[in-house]
Amino acid sequence: MLDGTLSLIFFGIEFLILIVVIIFNRKHPFFWSIVSLLALLQLYQLAEFLICIGVNENITGRIAYTIITFLPPLGYFLSTKIVGWKFPDYWLGFAAATAFSIYYLATPGSVDLVNCNPFYAVYSWNHTLLYSIYYMGILVYSITFLVVHLIFRREKVDRKSSVILLIGYLSFLIPMYIMIWVNSYFASTVTSIMCKYALLLAVTLGIFSFIKPKTIELKLGNKAKE
Repeated sequence: MLDGTLSLIFFGIEFLILIVVIIFNRKHPFFWSIVSLLALLQLYQLAEFLICIGVNENITGRIAYTIITFLPPLGYFLSTKIVGWKFPDYWLGFAAATAFSIYYLATPGSVDLVNCNPFYAVYSWNHTLLYSIYYMGILVYSITFLVVHLIFRREKVDRKSSVILLIGYLSFLIPMYIMIWVNSYFASTVTSIMCKYALLLAVTLGIFSFIKPKTIELKLGNKAKE
């Protein structure tokens, strides 16, 4: 098998999901957030495939990291919209993502490909600890954010949409942590393999795009009464 084959396959699957969402669910209130997340997920897979077949590894690797850097704040942004959170604290995440992205794009050698096989790639990158704290911190915070709102604001949030997005988060984080717990070697592959598991998030987002949010249902119900 060609190095990066799984990335190419997952790119194709996520691209198909994106096409389905665009064709059938353009009127979804969170359409652009869903499309943006799907686009970033599949662009990373495409970038990793290009890295693995030797297309300018240094530049493509830095582009790949820039792509995935915006996934956590964008996911949190969608979470805030689902629960009706008014405080725009998601801009802190976008500001951090922009800072990391500028650094990685502007610094040659900041992201290097260590190894690649048909299933995943291994990278080394600068400021590993700081970047990991940023990345996993926002993901964990987003999960906690949804759980807290589901528990303490259950009457005011769109429970169905919140639960679906929560499942999307857990569907790729839990398998990744189990792999690392079983074999610590996979900690060095976390970027690539976590993005492979994120195919489950892409599927969840596709399902999510067919779900009518509670806010829309309420508006339609009020119009019907009138």
